[in-house]
Amino acid sequence: MRRIILLSSVVLLTAAYACSEATDGVVPPSQTEAGSPVAPTSTPTTPAAPGTDASPTFDAGANVSASVIVINEISGGDEWIELVNSGSAAQDLGGYRVADRDKDTGEPKLAEAVTFPPGTVLSPKAYLVVRGGGLDAGKTCPDGGQSYCFNADFGISNKNGETLFLLAPDGGTAGKVVYPPDASGGDFAYGRIPSGDPQAGFKMVKATPGMPNVE
Repeated sequence: MRRIILLSSVVLLTAAYACSEATDGVVPPSQTEAGSPVAPTSTPTTPAAPGTDASPTFDAGANVSASVIVINEISGGDEWIELVNSGSAAQDLGGYRVADRDKDTGEPKLAEAVTFPPGTVLSPKAYLVVRGGGLDAGKTCPDGGQSYCFNADFGISNKNGETLFLLAPDGGTAGKVVYPPDASGGDFAYGRIPSGDPQAGFKMVKATPGMPNVE
């Protein structure tokens, strides 16, 4: 049975988080522990419309993925983030957090992070959506077949771009995606192709919250 959970949670932690740019692909867990920097990479370019020759695949080097739970799709215009379990076994996401970037420190903004409660178990190939903008924004969760939906206090700036973090309960950075300015809009989002592949780059795709990404 699908469970739609609304959660607005403020979590304050004192742990340090690794949040620098990384090279393509899956980063070993030792590279994502607090205080373990990774190498910088180039900045993604502004997208053209899908289906045109000028529509690029974005630089996967802007992403860190050290977990089978991956940030799979982002809508800056509609302010939501999709996670998917890319593994072959169910994963307990209790204690995991999703946060945006603190503009002063460059680290995850923990004061506005959303924390998944105990019992948030995501089956293989199942999806979870985080709705940005806070409960007061009046935005409902997009209904595309996800197993869970949580509300976050932070927003996603489509105009200026954003950096989004998936933080493990032990304080490590389990995932990170740099969302470029104007990377989505209307019926389009910014998603991994191939969908759910931790090593995949991002490009403008048809918005499919709670479902696999399609070009």
